[in-house]
Amino acid sequence: MSFAKTIPFIILTLLFVQCGNDSNTKNLLSASENWRGEVIEFPLEFATSLQYSGIEHVRFAPGWGKEGTSDYFSYAFLWDLNENPQLSAKKLESEMEAYFDGLMRLVSKMDSEQKNKIPKSKAFFEKVNDSVYVGKIIAYDAFTTKKEVNLNITVKYSKCKLENKHLVLFNLSPQPLEHQIWKKLKKVTVTMNCK
Repeated sequence: MSFAKTIPFIILTLLFVQCGNDSNTKNLLSASENWRGEVIEFPLEFATSLQYSGIEHVRFAPGWGKEGTSDYFSYAFLWDLNENPQLSAKKLESEMEAYFDGLMRLVSKMDSEQKNKIPKSKAFFEKVNDSVYVGKIIAYDAFTTKKEVNLNITVKYSKCKLENKHLVLFNLSPQPLEHQIWKKLKKVTVTMNCK
């Protein structure tokens, strides 16, 4: 692997360490062994406007940081929240724009020239039912391509009554929803016992 290709992973690792990565917290997302994982505590350093308490659990597809692979920028993350996020399409749009804008600004902090060229993220969501949303996000990839990426996204909300937690599972990929990567994303499951 070339030095240029390892830079995004080094930055990503530093980013999650800075954001309060707690190695003692078990990742609640179960995925294949080759899917890297991270655990980050709220409040998220890069998105402080998200006023939640809890933990974000992340799983990255093996080709997440490799442009041109079928699973480029494909990943899942779970918000394990102490409070009800009271989701709506409008709220998801606002929160995902803040999330990606903050994340890409933080990653680009090392390069002031790049930081000034980052376009704002734009998110669009539709409500499928009370617990499922689908949408698109146009975001900047500060990690790998230094270009905009169009991400498809599904969001599923559930309440874990046994643990008194609110779970929001996000699956993202630039691939269309019919692509095989979505079958793999759907296999990333939450391991919390909610029965």
